[in-house]
Formats: sequence, C-alpha cells, structure tokens
Amino acid sequence: MTLKKILVPVDFSGCSVAAMKAAINIARQFEAKILALHVIHDPAEAPGFYASQKAGKKVFRNMEDSATQMMEEFASKRLRKYDKHECHVRRGIPATQILQIADEKKVDMIAMGTHGRGGLDRLMLGSVTDRVIRSSQCPVLIVRDGQKSAKDKDDEDAS
Repeated sequence: MTLKKILVPVDFSGCSVAAMKAAINIARQFEAKILALHVIHDPAEAPGFYASQKAGKKVFRNMEDSATQMMEEFASKRLRKYDKHECHVRRGIPATQILQIADEKKVDMIAMGTHGRGGLDRLMLGSVTDRVIRSSQCPVLIVRDGQKSAKDKDDEDAS
C-alpha cells in the first residue's frame, strides 16, 4: 500500500487536532502530502436562512477571511514540522466538499476526527463523518479525540 496524499478535514476542534496528529504520523512513514481542508458551512443551506444577495456576499467574505486566518494559524501550529502540506478553505456542505476535494486531488486516504455526537442511528460517529465513510472512494481513518470532557473527568473522580 502506498499513500501519496492524505486529506484531513479541519474544524479546529480537539478531534481535528487528533486526526491531524495521526495523519502526520502516517504521512511521515509514506512521505505523503497532507491536504488540510476547512469547509465553511453555507448558511444559505440552513432552513429558514434568508439574506439579500449583497448581504450574503458580505457575510461569506467575512467568514472566508476568518476561516483562512484560522487555517493559517492551525497549520503554523500543527504542521510547522511537516513541510509536505497544503491548506484549503472551501464553502458548502462539509461532507460534500470533503468528498469532492478527495476526488479532485485523488487522495489515498481521509483522516478525520469525530465528536461522536448525533442521533441513535449514528451512535458513535458524527453526521459528517458518517456520510464521508459511506460515500468515500478511498479509505477513511476515524480518529477520536483522546481528551476527556469535564463530565468524563467528573464521572471518573466520583468512582
């Protein structure tokens, strides 16, 4: 098995940090390139969201500027010791954009974190992760955030 490109969706959470760490470890073994992707969820896709075209463009411009800055900070902190990387910021529906860039860039693996939130039908995975797993044409590595929440720590202390 050879890996040349690993896509890591980034939402700036502890889960995406954990996924990035795992991806870097794998990328080093294969000398693969890491593609970090942040997707700005299009608010126009949300039910009940209405805005004039002019106002919508301004909102998106601000969101894109903020997301680009956050991605640069994330990359400078998390990828500073791994030169073979590129960063992307896109807007749209997260799962759709993840799958689209994976196809466009011909990635060999997607490494993504999961919050483990959602309804009963997604007991262990988030909805974006679930959709990517079901639709991806390449292997998907799911990484859970190793940090425990305050509630988990309180439960341990009570035992």
